[in-house]
Amino acid sequence: MNGLNNKPDTPEGWSMKWIALALIPLLVGYTFVTLHYRKPNRAYEPYNDLKTRGETHNLLTAGFQRIVLNVELPADRANDPAAGLQRLTSTAIPGGLPADLKESLFDQPALPASYTAAYAVTTMSSLLGQTLAFDCDTGDVEHQLAGAYLYVQGDKIIIAPELEALAGDLAARRNQTHIRVAIPGGALKPGTYSVLLAGRDSSLSWTLQVN
Repeated sequence: MNGLNNKPDTPEGWSMKWIALALIPLLVGYTFVTLHYRKPNRAYEPYNDLKTRGETHNLLTAGFQRIVLNVELPADRANDPAAGLQRLTSTAIPGGLPADLKESLFDQPALPASYTAAYAVTTMSSLLGQTLAFDCDTGDVEHQLAGAYLYVQGDKIIIAPELEALAGDLAARRNQTHIRVAIPGGALKPGTYSVLLAGRDSSLSWTLQVN
């Protein structure tokens, strides 16, 4: 009778072993697909995140809305689509940011030294946005434009281009440059605004009508 009840000589657990071996290629394939197509996430930076939140809180408390502007550096004026814009009747005023905006920012932007002219339209559509071009003096050949922000507070607009230092021994060909920025559609509500193009030593100011 015992001989009739004998089990095969196959050790227990072999079936699980073969299942595990079969899963290995699937796990390898899943890992490859996940790593290859997964979107990289920005590393969590507690200090920078807290600083950004604190600065945003300061701006909102002071009544400012901050908008990131798209910035382009045309190779020359002839190839600049904004070259057809009219030269604005602007007023040169002392440089620097308004006190309440300056106090709201943790890191003060490195502004261009001054501006020689600004080009745009004096009336723009709130839906279509606007292109603004300007000639500026960066102050030296060791800095170049890194970006620009637009700050809105009531009927005031402050445009603050920001410079960054060139790496190593690199230097720009000249400190005079022509820049174009795009104000996105929907960023401004209809109304009459006083615009300040902020510079370190000298700024430009003009009036803008938004319909």
